[in-house]
Amino acid sequence: MNTELSLKEIVREKYTEVANQSKDQNAASCCGCGPTCGTDEDFIGIMAEDYSKLGGYVADADLGLGCGLPTKFAQIKPGDTVIDLGSGAGNDAFVARAETGPTGKVIGIDFTEAMLTKARANAEKLGFNNVEFRQGDIEQMPVNDSVADVIVSNCVLNLVPNKANVFNEIYRVLKPNGHFSISDIVLVGQLPAGLQQADEMYAGCVSGAIQKESYLGLIEQSGFTNITLQKDREIFLPDSILSTFLTPEEIASFRTSGTGIYSITVYAQKPVVTAIPKVSDGSKPSDTDAAEIEIRLAQPADYGSVVLLLKSVGLPTEDLNAKLSDFLLAFVNEKLVGSAGVEVNGTVGLLRTVAVEKDFQNHKIAGRLVNDLSKQVRLKGVKDLYLITTTAEGYFEKQGYVRVQRENVPAEITQSQQFSSICPSSAVVMKKSIEKPKIKLSDLEQVSACCTPNSGCC
Repeated sequence: MNTELSLKEIVREKYTEVANQSKDQNAASCCGCGPTCGTDEDFIGIMAEDYSKLGGYVADADLGLGCGLPTKFAQIKPGDTVIDLGSGAGNDAFVARAETGPTGKVIGIDFTEAMLTKARANAEKLGFNNVEFRQGDIEQMPVNDSVADVIVSNCVLNLVPNKANVFNEIYRVLKPNGHFSISDIVLVGQLPAGLQQADEMYAGCVSGAIQKESYLGLIEQSGFTNITLQKDREIFLPDSILSTFLTPEEIASFRTSGTGIYSITVYAQKPVVTAIPKVSDGSKPSDTDAAEIEIRLAQPADYGSVVLLLKSVGLPTEDLNAKLSDFLLAFVNEKLVGSAGVEVNGTVGLLRTVAVEKDFQNHKIAGRLVNDLSKQVRLKGVKDLYLITTTAEGYFEKQGYVRVQRENVPAEITQSQQFSSICPSSAVVMKKSIEKPKIKLSDLEQVSACCTPNSGCC
């Protein structure tokens, strides 16, 4: 049976081989598994996606590996520090550099020397002084705590035996309110033993994958919030690959088993921990004690507590969906003190149930909830948020919302129960666009300063 160390050595050997192959050879395989998969035209593009249309694309860094486009979804801003896990020849790192610009910083981490050599040569050829590549294991990243604004990775975590360690490391090196966008392979159902036990399928990003539900659970257990699937597509392995590892009867059984191999791109955020007055006796907060606010996704089990909170501040509850989809909650010492939710309908959403317990209304909890929730639903394609208020028009104006006439509100919003019957006709309707603006970075100048590896400047 393979140990964690032997599995890592399998990966190191295979990806040393991959680093010395052409892009066409790698693309004609499962995540670059190499000669075992052959060069049949049926194999082309099994997992990899097309980077060539992304800003910052460098053909020499594209080895035809990966299973998604995490950098496309990563919401990188100018000046961000970005870490790319399993950076290979630098493909995602250079795309990230185009987004973060010359004022930002990109750090690639890989444990394969041949990949690092290729990536560093590409960076030197391009003259990028703010992109560096460090050798290291992503279970023990050679990076200080709270450094990164954004972490990206493409089809790498499935190659790591202990995925929980990686998510804990990602949490450690992200700044508070930082986030990641990771593309990876996950499973729904069990793989046949012939695939599960093949070294080539481990290095090929298949047999090292875990169940989708378990994967998302590890992210939540590591403390991340706003966990969102940005993309989810099924991977089809042709018979010409499967026949290397399975008999015809086993292939037929696999095809009808319901087992699926999926490429997902998942986003999650490291929460901000804020010191606020602590509830020491269950009534009013103490001026001397300190507690922390925790913001997380709502669960159906929170429904009763949310209803009590809304009633305590005079908000309606009769149309509240018990599933609490797209809700964020704020807790202090495991006590619910704030809530906010969005009813998503296509590209528009109705912001609702923004509530904070009276004793905690001076700690910017509502702003935090609304801001984090806006980011979450934007990832689902929401472009405009609407809200209805009778008392908080001034507050939401400060948050960027503008008043709109009811006749200009889309039908998806006006048909909601809250809009059509619960809130009075005298209530004010407001709107805010949350669509991410397009920023052109191609003409930005390169930085003149150099941050050398292990210099400590990052």
